[in-house]
Amino acid sequence: MRELPKRIISALVFGPIVLAGLYFGGWFLFVLVIACSYGLLTEFRKVAHQNISNPEFWTILFLSVLWIFAATIHYPMMVELFIASVLILFLIELGVNKIDGTIEKNSLILFLFFYCGIMPSSFILVRNFGIFWGLLPVIMVWIVDTFAYWGGTLTGKHRLAEKLSPNKTIEGFFWGLLSGVGVAYGTILLFPNQNHLCIWLFVFITGIVGQLGDLFESKIKRQLDVKDMSSIMPGHGGIWDRTDSLLWVYPMTWLVLRIFR
Repeated sequence: MRELPKRIISALVFGPIVLAGLYFGGWFLFVLVIACSYGLLTEFRKVAHQNISNPEFWTILFLSVLWIFAATIHYPMMVELFIASVLILFLIELGVNKIDGTIEKNSLILFLFFYCGIMPSSFILVRNFGIFWGLLPVIMVWIVDTFAYWGGTLTGKHRLAEKLSPNKTIEGFFWGLLSGVGVAYGTILLFPNQNHLCIWLFVFITGIVGQLGDLFESKIKRQLDVKDMSSIMPGHGGIWDRTDSLLWVYPMTWLVLRIFR
């Protein structure tokens, strides 16, 4: 509870920035997503036991920026860009590392490119469908996270994944899912002309996939033996800690919109 004032202040500072980026879109969102990509890479590099060399770091960042730029301008050849990026990353790794650990290092840099470049670009891909669809997932994630946290704090008795996140409970998980249902129902009442199927699918994306994304990031932190990836947002941790659900929700949201809208 002592962290609550810090969490509220950080949310009041950083929350409007995220909402403004998704509302205005365009180059404002482009810069915001690049800052997110840079922050994710920097935080991982500082706490990871594996050494990320300067050539690897800047190559991953450059290719991530290129990918995000392609998403911004609706560049159609995304598959070709992905293949070229992977080949470049592997060639860079070939020149800067020893033979030992080659497979592990290639897997790591590919993961970082995917997690810190491709996944953040989904914010732009979803925003391309309009302001409504750009804002709805983040609002749902914040509401689901809030209800899951407080529901678990007040009523939680059964651990959801004790080894990964001891404070998360099954009760909190279902409180979050239930809150998503409420948000979806209210959204349909307020915006009856929007695609109802997509809105209801967002409930499962935010309520299930989003919370699983949180656990995935917790698993990474357990391996790195850290509580938070950084302290850039007092009471919340770092960019990894605050985007853990969003980085899973927005790619899934993009797939739903591509298929059903």
